[in-house]
Amino acid sequence: MHTRCRPLLGTFVEVTVPEEAAPAIDAAFAAIARVQALMSFHAEDSDLARIRQATPGQIVAVAPETAEVLRLAQDLHRASDGLFDVTIGRELVRGGFLPAPRSRRRTLRWGTGADIEILECGQVLCSRPVLIDLGGIAKGYAVDCAVTALKKAGASEGLINAGGDMRMFGNRAWPVALRDADGTVRKEIELTDRAVATSANLNNRRRRWGRIFTPHIGFDRKALVCKERVTVVADRCAIADAMTKIAMADRDMARRLLETRGGFVLTD
Repeated sequence: MHTRCRPLLGTFVEVTVPEEAAPAIDAAFAAIARVQALMSFHAEDSDLARIRQATPGQIVAVAPETAEVLRLAQDLHRASDGLFDVTIGRELVRGGFLPAPRSRRRTLRWGTGADIEILECGQVLCSRPVLIDLGGIAKGYAVDCAVTALKKAGASEGLINAGGDMRMFGNRAWPVALRDADGTVRKEIELTDRAVATSANLNNRRRRWGRIFTPHIGFDRKALVCKERVTVVADRCAIADAMTKIAMADRDMARRLLETRGGFVLTD
């Protein structure tokens, strides 16, 4: 097998394929880089920046990939009774996990995922100001896009590892070591043609103004404090990535939602 690594998506992305399929790796990295450029919270020329710069009610044309991720996010928002919400950018800025964008609006009437409408032809309309962050789903989606690129380029099997968001395809069984919240590996599983994602925040918390902030937000839009690792296995990495955020707040809900999406939750 041949493995290459590149810094993308705020982490290191590894792509592994058979030696004869090594040229396909460039297509995988290109697919990931495109998702990063379109859905970056930081870049002022990304689709997300153009959405937050728009006035409420203004229609914004976005790339097909961005529209697809937003549709999936909206589906999960509805299915989870609002728990999964990509408009948590405001909370993540307040907690110091994201920088305050230059184009951020000052308002007391911030919207939620319910205020985002995905129109035909890749158009987005927000009825209230929103600060969208796709960090809870876009990395998994980028991994899925990379797998699609590898398959189109002729790779018969392979593995993408984007900082713990992983997807493997083909007939090979891959060993996957699960790193617990404290950084220790205590469990290993074996997966074939599946996706897996893990979330934890034991070592990723900040105290500000006498409060604990984490990069995970619950029903009340307050920080979730989770002491253990949450791992989700699914058919798509975008689903696995997003479902870890739901599972951190409500394991039973995540299990119910995953039953219809071909996945399951691992907590030990």
